[in-house]
Amino acid sequence: MKIKDHEYEYERLAIGGTLPAFLFCYYNSVPNINVELKKPFVFDETNVLHKDFGDTKREVLEKLGTTLSLGGLLPFAGTTKSIRIIDENTLEAYSEARKVKVKFGELIVFDEIGIQNLPKVTKRVKKKYKVYDWLFAKQGKKHEHRLLETDDDFVKKVIFHPSFKRGASSEWYDPVAISHMTEKQLHDVNYGENLVRLKVTAMMKEAGIRGAANGYDTRKPDRRLYYAVKVEHTQREVETIGRDVHKDTKTIKFNHQTEEEIEKNFLDTYPKRVYNKIC
Repeated sequence: MKIKDHEYEYERLAIGGTLPAFLFCYYNSVPNINVELKKPFVFDETNVLHKDFGDTKREVLEKLGTTLSLGGLLPFAGTTKSIRIIDENTLEAYSEARKVKVKFGELIVFDEIGIQNLPKVTKRVKKKYKVYDWLFAKQGKKHEHRLLETDDDFVKKVIFHPSFKRGASSEWYDPVAISHMTEKQLHDVNYGENLVRLKVTAMMKEAGIRGAANGYDTRKPDRRLYYAVKVEHTQREVETIGRDVHKDTKTIKFNHQTEEEIEKNFLDTYPKRVYNKIC
């Protein structure tokens, strides 16, 4: 790497704040710049072999980020607001405070967010969305259920996780609903937060979940009464599934591999790399 008047030069450079991008950079010692850090869903388990980094995809991403940063492979971590490709070997990275010119021999793109002047699109991909609706259980927080599933894409599953609320008991669980939507559905009130809340409430009741005890029936003293399930919507997170296909150029390549494919490719070629290094 060379630095001269805020001009950097790399043999290879990757763009993207995704788990595949970070894993690729870690295995290949390639510097990374990104406009947006895309954290995976907090409960998504990882299949990569590096269990030292954690059991979930988010834990692995965060540990990889720390490792890359300590190794000098995240030169503009957290500061880049946009990227503009100037030519086949040059880009400019913009932050709030400055503009940095970066020369590269090869550019590997994992995420197109925030990049201007990309090579032309050869295939438009119809985007789908994975939607996470976080809810707080005011009544119905103590039960044995950890997962409810349906056959519908709308509220396809509900995961119950230990409550994040300050002072919450370790026995209290709050729901997060996971849906698969089209772009049209994403902006349709019939797929909105209130409908999610109503469907989750109905699913919890159907599963036999109920609120706290509320005394006894005056007509049947042996019959215990309970409050009805009540949940409140707190937050919605949306994950875009799918990327448009861009034309590779001589120096700009677009990588669509998953983290599992990147790891497999590295492990398959690792013995050859070691042999070539020794010889």
